[in-house]
Amino acid sequence: MEEVRELKDVLEKVEGKLIAAGKMYGAMNFGAWLCVMLFYYVLVGLFDLPWQFNFVYWPAGLFVATSFTGRAWRMFKRLGEVTGEKVEVSKSGATLIIASWVAAVIIGWGIIPQLGLGVNGEASSAMGFLTFITLGVLGMWLIFAKYGGAEREMIPAFLLPAIGIPLARGMESEAMAWAGFLVALAFSMTIMWYIYSAFKAVER
Repeated sequence: MEEVRELKDVLEKVEGKLIAAGKMYGAMNFGAWLCVMLFYYVLVGLFDLPWQFNFVYWPAGLFVATSFTGRAWRMFKRLGEVTGEKVEVSKSGATLIIASWVAAVIIGWGIIPQLGLGVNGEASSAMGFLTFITLGVLGMWLIFAKYGGAEREMIPAFLLPAIGIPLARGMESEAMAWAGFLVALAFSMTIMWYIYSAFKAVER
């Protein structure tokens, strides 16, 4: 019986470390996008950049962020193999995540700003940006809940931007900057929650 208890303790510790690694991977995903977004604001504040700059920066930011998170995913996958757990991504789930972000782009950046719901163009753009983040992250959260379990840590990343949409509507100035800070706060809270969950998993 003593050997069974020891084996159970070892398995629980291994499982806890794997869960912690998964939470750290989630934190790194949001951290990577937070860095990309904040670096964009730094560049915009320093230089008078044309609007065409967005067509260069965001694809480059996408490449950098996905390269970093892809490397982190491979490390997480190897850790799963070492512990005997098979870590795989559902192809249908991945397709749905891409589809949710495509829909978020169309609605947030295409439809919402054109409707002119804000008091001015900048307010409408801020509403579109917050809608884009809300729909994209909410879509991921729902897909994760369906295929692997709900990630509670992600809730601030879509809840705060959603709350900010009606608030941005009446802003006469600095609406986009405010929206950016709100998303940064939401992502920071998500990162902190993921890290906290990782520490709790390690304690198991």
